[in-house]
Amino acid sequence: MKLRPAPLALGLLFAAGTAGCSGSAPTACPALAWFNSLSVSLDGNSQLVSLVEFCAEDVCSVRSDGPVRLPVTSLSPGVLPGPASTLPLTPASASSAPTASPYTTSRVDDRTWHVSLMMRAPTTVTIKAYAAGGGVLARREVQLDWTRVGGNEACGGPVTAGPVRLTI
Repeated sequence: MKLRPAPLALGLLFAAGTAGCSGSAPTACPALAWFNSLSVSLDGNSQLVSLVEFCAEDVCSVRSDGPVRLPVTSLSPGVLPGPASTLPLTPASASSAPTASPYTTSRVDDRTWHVSLMMRAPTTVTIKAYAAGGGVLARREVQLDWTRVGGNEACGGPVTAGPVRLTI
């Protein structure tokens, strides 16, 4: 029996081309970093609130009146941010605000605040509302349920939770 070179070559070419399809190929993840979000809705006398604070993982938010920016010195070259404890933080008593935090809050309107979380989705958090003089107007510990709004399970991606209701 004589083998024909053309069908044999085509068979080998097909086998080589489909060899990578049989197993699970590594996933290429396009997003390097993202922000998760949470909405906080204030009930009651919200005009008294000057700050909403979000705390999780033993770290609290800083107020953001613009885009969130971490100082370049807070991240090691070529390394994505790790657990909250790896970010250098300055205690509030030492300065007016931490130099960096994975959490920021910003006022949307009189009754709504937005929380931005850098690649974190903690399940147990504490939310506080402060008066202008620094007194705590309301405090609530919350269990959050996160919903994926981008990315995928293998690579991660942004998630959202809320709104969390806080009564003043």
